[in-house]
Amino acid sequence: MRYPRDHKTVIRQKIIDTAALRFRSEGIQSVGIANLMADLGLTHGGFYAHFKDKEDLVAAACRHSLGQLADEWRSRFDAAGPDALREAVGAYLAQNDAPLPPAPCPVATLAGELARRDNPSRQAFTDGIEQLLAELRKAMAGKRHVLELSPESLLALMAGAQLLAGTVSDPALARRLAASLQWKEEPLPAR
Repeated sequence: MRYPRDHKTVIRQKIIDTAALRFRSEGIQSVGIANLMADLGLTHGGFYAHFKDKEDLVAAACRHSLGQLADEWRSRFDAAGPDALREAVGAYLAQNDAPLPPAPCPVATLAGELARRDNPSRQAFTDGIEQLLAELRKAMAGKRHVLELSPESLLALMAGAQLLAGTVSDPALARRLAASLQWKEEPLPAR
């Protein structure tokens, strides 16, 4: 049986999509290649037609997850209205309010594990963080924020609030943590 020309690309993307979600929801260490491939109806051996090893998949999944988040932020930030950044941050922090969050934040869920992994996945994470910071820089340009934060500080606070809100067992505390970043945006005064 002949496969369509793009079959290998489609299968590779299917593996990355599934691994990205499972790494965020179950943890990188908990996801085995054999089980991942079996869940997709593929063979363990077939994995090596797409990836050199698990570290190669972790890097690809990390690039994918952070790229998706950067795209989502770009869409939100490009939305009309002076409060686009504040609203996007609020939406990001409200992820834990959903009964079953669609896909936990890759920054908050992967950072701890990636700190102990090899360079390819750490480099993919670094590149993704740079993408997110670029989106924050653009969104923050020309505005004064009550908190006077740099994009790096805002990202660190967002990820920290998301991590803590998703970890504590007290729902009221989780909501307070998720709501902890509130501010009013104002245009910078003309000079």
